[in-house]
Amino acid sequence: MCHGALLEAFEPTTRASDVFCATAAKCGQTWLMTLMHHLRTRGQDPNLGGGGLLELTPWLELPRSMAAEGEHYQVGDRLTELEAFPDPRVFKMHVLWDEIPRPAGSRSRVVTITRDPRDVPYSMFRHTLGSRRGPDIADDFDAYFNRWMKFGYYFKVVRSFWPHRDDPLLLWLRYEDLQRDLEQQAWRLVRFLGWPVSEAEMAQVLPLVSFDHMRASEDSALKRDGQTYWKEGSRFFREGGMGKNRSRLSDEQERRLVDRVRAEFEPECGDFVMSLGNAI
Repeated sequence: MCHGALLEAFEPTTRASDVFCATAAKCGQTWLMTLMHHLRTRGQDPNLGGGGLLELTPWLELPRSMAAEGEHYQVGDRLTELEAFPDPRVFKMHVLWDEIPRPAGSRSRVVTITRDPRDVPYSMFRHTLGSRRGPDIADDFDAYFNRWMKFGYYFKVVRSFWPHRDDPLLLWLRYEDLQRDLEQQAWRLVRFLGWPVSEAEMAQVLPLVSFDHMRASEDSALKRDGQTYWKEGSRFFREGGMGKNRSRLSDEQERRLVDRVRAEFEPECGDFVMSLGNAI
């Protein structure tokens, strides 16, 4: 679904203050971007502007209107919309490193987040089942797991980012570290982005990104063009925590996944994404 022509046209308009949040799916991106919005507004916009997160942190490589997905739209009109966003702009992306539209020498920043890959496939399976716009799939996780492994986008994203891990304009977070100490990771974000946030403002922000608060407000926070994204009875924020999705893997599935991590990633990278190594 990546619109390459849009990204190509956007690249010359990139600002030094822009932040690109580029991740693989189901790694904690929505949580992270909600945190960034509340840090950016210093906790003064608890209702996300009333229009939902994507109205505030646009999904850059897709058309603005998800209702019109697949229909013709004008790249120039989209650029005009994006130009109207005030600094600092924060963009959602599911792309590889080289697809982030940053011209050479740009001082714009990139934030990514990864999650233990053993927790990702079941989360994505449930996400796809519950999405109104997701493809129809059978209620068969074994078949879905094989498709997820074959597609392999998680591995492609991590491989593309890993050579840039020491780039001073990249901050690489882990879902597990946010779970263990959200406040510490929030302050890492503030320092990296250079945003002025006081301790009192941080105290206002953190409750807004608790699991309970985000789950209670997900219908309004995640609506798109005024429409609820989820089928009745489905949830975007299902459980939170770590390891619950991993427990749904069979022993064989976990072995296959870990073997692939070891085959495709450098040892340090494999340990890092499975939270066996230190944070970057």
